[in-house]
Amino acid sequence: MASGIILACCMAPSAWGAPVAHHAATGTGTHTATHAPTAREQRIRQQLEAARNARENLVARQQQQAHDLEERRKVELEAREQARQDAQKAASLSAATVDATARLQRTEQQAADLDSRITGLHTEQTALRQQLAREVARLSPLLPLAERLSLYPADTLLAVPLPADRAVTGLLVVHGMMGDIASQTRAIHDRRTQLARLDGELAQQQQQMRQVVSERESQRDTVNRAAHAALEAQQRSNAAAASATQAVEEAARRASSVQDAIARIEATEEQAEKNLEEAARAAERAHNMQAAAAARRQAHEMATGAGPGITPATSASASAGAPVAGTVLTAWGHPTESGPATGITYAPPSRATVRAPCTGRIDFAGAFRTYGQMMIVDCGKHYRFVLAGLGEIAVAAGQQVSHGAAVGQMPQWNGGGSRPTLFVQLRHGGGTVNPAPYL
Repeated sequence: MASGIILACCMAPSAWGAPVAHHAATGTGTHTATHAPTAREQRIRQQLEAARNARENLVARQQQQAHDLEERRKVELEAREQARQDAQKAASLSAATVDATARLQRTEQQAADLDSRITGLHTEQTALRQQLAREVARLSPLLPLAERLSLYPADTLLAVPLPADRAVTGLLVVHGMMGDIASQTRAIHDRRTQLARLDGELAQQQQQMRQVVSERESQRDTVNRAAHAALEAQQRSNAAAASATQAVEEAARRASSVQDAIARIEATEEQAEKNLEEAARAAERAHNMQAAAAARRQAHEMATGAGPGITPATSASASAGAPVAGTVLTAWGHPTESGPATGITYAPPSRATVRAPCTGRIDFAGAFRTYGQMMIVDCGKHYRFVLAGLGEIAVAAGQQVSHGAAVGQMPQWNGGGSRPTLFVQLRHGGGTVNPAPYL
């Protein structure tokens, strides 16, 4: 169209020239006649104006598109930076809870031990009361005779005339009875003394229990606030920048067993690494070296793992010890109905805090099949911890956690029904490993 307009413009002088020459030849020469634009000239001018407007609109649209693209890139970079900062904040908050969580677990264990001691004292107290009642019942029929003998010994023995030999025998029997009565009386006195001691010890233990429970609730509240602050930071990070962790979590949700879940996670991560490598090569072909470097850096981070791996635990570390207070119900390798146990099962106190068994990244966190609330922690170097049976989870998929940090809480339990348990399993690749040396 533009070439047609230009051609029309080039042709216009010759078209306009003929009428002008005609007027000049026939005119009187006293003045020059004004030229009125023809309809064709008006169309050409309109076309030129339309072409200029179209070009200006196109340039303006290109500039707006370039500006919008730049703004989107800036927003994306800001989102990535915000996600990075939020993830770092979540990791820092997680690390900050390690010492507090360790103190809380010691307090929870102390409360559990006190509760067991109080239960034992109640049982011992009840047994003593029953034994004391039996001894008093056995001694009660003899008490009137003992009292009469102590007050009127001669009258009691002479109340019925007896031969001398039988009187002597009676005296011997009474002497033996008195010894038995004295022995039973001492036993009753000892039982009552022991019962009074138990009452005092029980009152002392209950007072200590109240103090420990108050301390436990205060510590638990502090740890829960810190854990939820870390969770909120990670949730902001997940919302700001979608990553392969979401695909990993979805793969775990579709799995039918823990072993299948781990296999799916590893397959998803392997595919993500391949996709990142392809993206890096595509960026290099497009001469976008910055994008290529970013893709390769992310692929390297996925390949090296989310954590440093695992090492045997040392008692000097604040993070050392079981991931939850309580007692071990089933140890690793213990015979069960389905074969040797592939993990450790704990019987924790009600609402006990659960700690991260290693430093790493949360691969999955949520309800899973019949396991209840479950989480999978990638410790790095293909080691993963599985924790199942929680009542509340305080982390999100993709969150970086420190060894010993609070990651959740056990369900409430008042002693009735089935007791909640925590199942802890350590996997390396496709097999299970005894987790005890690493806790």
